[in-house]
Amino acid sequence: MRRLLLSARAAWPAAIALLLAGCAADRVTGVKAPTAPLLAVTDQVPGCAFTIKSIEDRREDKSLGTLVRTKVDGRGFTNWFADGMAAIPGHSASDASTALQIEVLKAYVHGISTLKSANLVVRVTAIGAAGEQRQSTYRGVDGSTNWNSSEDEVQSAFNLALADLQRQIGTDLRKHCKPD
Repeated sequence: MRRLLLSARAAWPAAIALLLAGCAADRVTGVKAPTAPLLAVTDQVPGCAFTIKSIEDRREDKSLGTLVRTKVDGRGFTNWFADGMAAIPGHSASDASTALQIEVLKAYVHGISTLKSANLVVRVTAIGAAGEQRQSTYRGVDGSTNWNSSEDEVQSAFNLALADLQRQIGTDLRKHCKPD
């Protein structure tokens, strides 16, 4: 009996180490450029001509949050986001009648139990040819089931949130500017 107690006592450090290892966070390196266009244009309406004057990342925390035990760093975010904005129909690298100044206010993913939510919050100032300005704030969101907090799941959630953001901005641009 005494030998059993001693071996059980010796097993505690190993059990604690295994438990702590199970609580350690996996790391996702960040978002990556998609292999296919994100924006699903269903109405086939041509986009309004616009150019992106600037994109400013105003987030205090440059990481992209935590999904259960998966920490998502912000590596690649700036290029991924800029590519996503340039994919909105009507974007032109040269001058257009409308110029956008985009401020990224928030970008994060978080989870509760089996749910995950990826959020992108931006403020967009649209500057018309005559200098008139319109400012709007948008939130692109993906809320879906979290199966295993994998890198692919995190990437998919951010891609869907970006596609939501693209649709909102593209719709507003078509309402308020004239095609070139």
